[in-house]
Amino acid sequence: MSDLATQFDAKIPELLEKLSEWFENEATSIDDVLANSAPSGTGGSVVSSRPAIDSKRVVDATVITEEVLGIELPPEIIKPGGYENFQEMADHLVPLLKRVFTKEIKVRKPLVKAAA
Repeated sequence: MSDLATQFDAKIPELLEKLSEWFENEATSIDDVLANSAPSGTGGSVVSSRPAIDSKRVVDATVITEEVLGIELPPEIIKPGGYENFQEMADHLVPLLKRVFTKEIKVRKPLVKAAA
C-alpha cells in the first residue's frame, strides 16, 4: 500500500465522523424547511420522494474534505441526484475520495481567467 493510501486510511474515522455530523445538520435543516412548507392533507407528500441530500448540496461538504484530507470534494465523483442517507453517501464517496487522495483519479481544476 502506498504512503498516500496509508495516510488516507488513518484519516477515515475523522472523515466519517465529520461527514456524518455535516450530513445530519444538512438533512435536518432540509427536512425542517420542507416539512413546514409542505401542504397537509391525505394526498401524500412529494417530500418523501426526494433524496435526503441532493448532489448540489453535497458539494458543500468540501469544507470537511479540505479540513480532514486537504483536498476538495470533486463534484464529478458525487452521485447524480444525491443520497438517501449518510451510509449511502459514505459507501459511495469514501472509496472515490481515496482514489482522488492517492492521485489514482485525476481531478480537473477549473481554469481561472485573469481579470481584464
